[in-house]
Amino acid sequence: MDMNFLKQYLRIINYALIGLVFAFASFYLLSNMYHYLEIRKDFVTTFAKEDLVLKYEEKLQSIQTNISDFDVNTYQGNVPASQMTIIAHQLNSCVASFRNETFQSMMDKNRITIIDVYNLREAYANDILGDCIVNNLFWTSAVDQHQLENTILAQEKDLIQLYYNNLFSETSYLKQDLLNNSSYYYNTAIASSSMKSNTRDGFYEVMGSYNKAVNFVEYISKWFHQEISTTGGALENESND
Repeated sequence: MDMNFLKQYLRIINYALIGLVFAFASFYLLSNMYHYLEIRKDFVTTFAKEDLVLKYEEKLQSIQTNISDFDVNTYQGNVPASQMTIIAHQLNSCVASFRNETFQSMMDKNRITIIDVYNLREAYANDILGDCIVNNLFWTSAVDQHQLENTILAQEKDLIQLYYNNLFSETSYLKQDLLNNSSYYYNTAIASSSMKSNTRDGFYEVMGSYNKAVNFVEYISKWFHQEISTTGGALENESND
């Protein structure tokens, strides 16, 4: 009799523990569902028609135009042709990094969520800063005064270093701001309104960073175009037209 009582008692305890675990799991699941609904708050806009996106695309086109005239067979400038060929390749690689998969996937969107902003920020850090600025254009921030025969690019080394540092300061700022924007836990009317505003602001901030980076690369491409235009590479091609 005592044994049966003990078994019943243990069974009740087991059921109670299972109930507590189930209740905790349900609360955790519902809380995460609320948070998921919250971060899905978006604002309506046509990504491809946003001014910052249009300016960004114009800069990319400008970069491509600046390097399209380079012909290693006719180039006769001060910078070795082999080095100019490498720089042309680096600038082309940067254009590909700027038109990364994440950015291209946004072109058909008419609603922007905080998740989109997060993905754009990650692409900025990995593709633009990592692949383009670091892997391809780091040398511009430490170019030797005599390496490029005293061209404008060499003379502006300090300005380039300042711009280079500024681009990297954007990553920590964007990451912290993004965390602040997605910190709402419950789906209230005030939280929803704030999230929509912060999603919009976060989008403009990250696209502002994209434009700062593309401005830097365009600056390098303008130097590149000036170098080939004043030494026969581009001018000879133009005369043939």
